[in-house]
Amino acid sequence: MFSKFSSYGLVAALLLGALPATAADAQDSRWSEPYAPAPASEWTGFYAGIHGGLAPKASDFNIFKDSSLVGGVQAGYTMQLGPAVIGAELEGTYARGIVYGVGNGELEQNWSGAAKVRGGLALGGTLVYGTAGYAVARLDAGNNVVSDDQWVGGVLWGAGLEQSFGNGLSARVEYTQARFNDVDSTLTGNIHRTDDLTNHAVKAGLNFRF
Repeated sequence: MFSKFSSYGLVAALLLGALPATAADAQDSRWSEPYAPAPASEWTGFYAGIHGGLAPKASDFNIFKDSSLVGGVQAGYTMQLGPAVIGAELEGTYARGIVYGVGNGELEQNWSGAAKVRGGLALGGTLVYGTAGYAVARLDAGNNVVSDDQWVGGVLWGAGLEQSFGNGLSARVEYTQARFNDVDSTLTGNIHRTDDLTNHAVKAGLNFRF
């Protein structure tokens, strides 16, 4: 009888001794598992960058004919939802003398800005997108124009391709067209005109996402 109780006691002691160790092992295993947060989407976040390119004279699509150099900055935010990417951007650009012909006179554009929305499809590190928004431009009186300098507004649309290089850096190429309708001007001889002006631009840029 004593031997039987001794055997039961030995088994119980072994079990009681093993339980704390098992619990400790389970706890250690739970807390020692590495924490792996979900990776952030490639195209989600704020960004800022610079751009430069060419803009031909108004209504002339050939960027290699009488084109002006343009350069500026942009900043915005995009969000990736699966393969879809949506966002918004502000852009400011300086151009060295984009010229619009208005009859026998000229209007010159140097400064412009735009507020745009962007939407596209992410193919891994490559983003194909379209863009549209509202553009403003400063038009100065040129040859044979006697009216005051003015700011005008109009619609803008275009498309682009952006490539990510990792670490927040990406490069893009973008085409945009801006249309400024019903622009008033007065030419020498007090000749009043109203014109629809169109501008094309092809720009390359760098963005840093943060």
